[in-house]
Amino acid sequence: MGRRPRAVRLAIPAAFVAILTFVALWRVGAPVVPASGKRAEPEPLAALTQIAEVLADNSVGRRASLEQVVIQNIASPRALWIGADEERVFVVLDPDVKNASHVPLRAGVRVTLIGLVRAAPSEDEAIRQWALDPATAKVVRERGTYLHVTEIRAAAD
Repeated sequence: MGRRPRAVRLAIPAAFVAILTFVALWRVGAPVVPASGKRAEPEPLAALTQIAEVLADNSVGRRASLEQVVIQNIASPRALWIGADEERVFVVLDPDVKNASHVPLRAGVRVTLIGLVRAAPSEDEAIRQWALDPATAKVVRERGTYLHVTEIRAAAD
């Protein structure tokens, strides 16, 4: 009995793989497309708009857009507190923060802040990064979150 030609030796395994591929794709099926014709993708979460929302533990990683907030006091050249005594949020300004309207950052000024909620760092790291005093760094750590601001706007009157 003679040897089979090389094409035949390769065709049999190739046919077997093709049949298995066809069966696998047939079992999986086509993706379901909604009637609108678009694939259903999860909607991005809306930006947080309330100070209390920023303070929540589950707010880390969320965008925030806080309008008409009052700067309570300045903790360092890059850090400040906003809100009222019972509801204060620690804010850190990005080194490249956009302040197109050149809003003065001082206590009592109303501003709109846009940024991202982040988990508070350790006390030592906060002191080193933001030039905070130890007491402020401890309070920030205990609160658990802070707002990293990328844009400051003048509050709309």
